[in-house]
Order: sequence, then structure tokens, then C-alpha cells
Amino acid sequence: MSVPKISVYSIKSLFRALSHPPSLRAKRLGPNLREKIILRVSSINQCNVCSVFHENLARWEGLSRQDIAEARNPDSDDEQDGDTRLLFHYAEIRTSNLEKEFPEVVQAFEQAFDEATQREVRAIVDLFTFNNRFNNSWEGWLPGAKRRRQSMGLTGPRVDHTQRTSAKP
Repeated sequence: MSVPKISVYSIKSLFRALSHPPSLRAKRLGPNLREKIILRVSSINQCNVCSVFHENLARWEGLSRQDIAEARNPDSDDEQDGDTRLLFHYAEIRTSNLEKEFPEVVQAFEQAFDEATQREVRAIVDLFTFNNRFNNSWEGWLPGAKRRRQSMGLTGPRVDHTQRTSAKP
């Protein structure tokens, strides 16, 4: 039996997110932009559970289907204003642990936004990078995984460990 693994980067992301608890509760971005960033991060990490959950939350916050689709799709960034486009680009880079490879984007992000907004964006990206990767690694192993996925309209875990049978030698 193989045990799912969480990457070192996702663990670092969790610790970074938790290092600034007030940033996780901040409201500088507003609920719509916050949900758009979460949808982008969940899309990058291919976390269907978080994506479905936050799509519903985004609708509750008033985002349209088009807003949600644009938030998930980097090809639609031309439809966004400059600040939102920069936030999305930075979120993608941080989610993928590529800040060192794109210093010009990091610098533009730091120049465009005040320190409190930067901390909030980083905390959101880091927390959801961890959450997404945790869900992708362990969700199928947790009790009720199949039921949870079905209730969200998902087809089921990639590997349904709840249906495993033990083979006798």
C-alpha cells in the first residue's frame, strides 16, 4: 500500500500562511477578489474539491459564471484590470514556487500593493496551496470521500481506497 505524500513546499506554504494569522482574516481584497484568487490557486493545483466548494462560495458572494470561469483560466487575464491581472500572475508564480524565476513580477507586485495587501495575498495563496495539495494527497483516504465527492457532483476519488479489499496470501 502506498501512502499519499505532501510535498515539502506545501508544508512550507502552510507555515508561511500561519505565520501571519491576521493576514488570513484581513478584508483588504474583498470577498470577490479573494474568491477569485482561491479559484485560480485551486485550478493551478487541480483540486476539484476546493474548486467546487469555492465556486459555490463565489456565487454566494455574487460572482457570475463568467467571473468564475475567468478566475480559473489564465488565458482570460486580458479581460481583467491591471491590478487583478498582476494579482493572478503573482498567485500563479507563488503557487508554483517560482518567485525566484520571476523577480520582475514579484517586484511589480510589491510596488503595486501596500505591505498589508501583500501579506493577505501571500497568506491566501499559501494556505490554499497547502489545502489543495493536502486534499489531492489525502482526500480519497478519508472516510466518506466517495459520498462527499458525489454530493459535489464529482465522479469520485481518483483511487477509491474505501473500496479496497484485503487479499489473503
